[in-house]
Amino acid sequence: MREGLIALHAASREETVTGSVAAWQQAGRLYVWRYSAPSRSRKGWHFTADPAGCNSVIDLIARMVGEAAPCHRTLRLHAITPAIWGVPNFGPPKRDRLEKLRLQYDPAEVALSLSEIDERLTLRLGEKQSSSLSAAFADVSVGLGDFGIATSDEKRPEVWMFWWMPQR
Repeated sequence: MREGLIALHAASREETVTGSVAAWQQAGRLYVWRYSAPSRSRKGWHFTADPAGCNSVIDLIARMVGEAAPCHRTLRLHAITPAIWGVPNFGPPKRDRLEKLRLQYDPAEVALSLSEIDERLTLRLGEKQSSSLSAAFADVSVGLGDFGIATSDEKRPEVWMFWWMPQR
């Protein structure tokens, strides 16, 4: 190359994807909760989102799956209302006031996990379970619900429940 010239190159796939995750902006509303009275159907985590929120999460997961390295983004959680937690009619939720959800992607992660640390949830996922999580939000986006997804391939995995948004 001649002196004084700057080499121009197309962004590599890794640079483009990383920028894609960094450029992602949350849209819509996302809700995550647990119920106070534990029982088989009430146990564990429950999710819903409005259509824009569902599509936003689906978009983020797709961008993350394209990553060559682990990455994360933090999403804002909205306060659940009686109309939302009342969809499955399991009684009042725990008094958690979780305001943020960190979606942490590692391609090698084989299971979905959700842990609570200081009013923030961390959802860990990898390529293997990413399609089932995306599919769940796709179903919720069109008004489906009352289904669960297994968080792993274990014999008795934890199940996360997904619900439709209540009509306004």
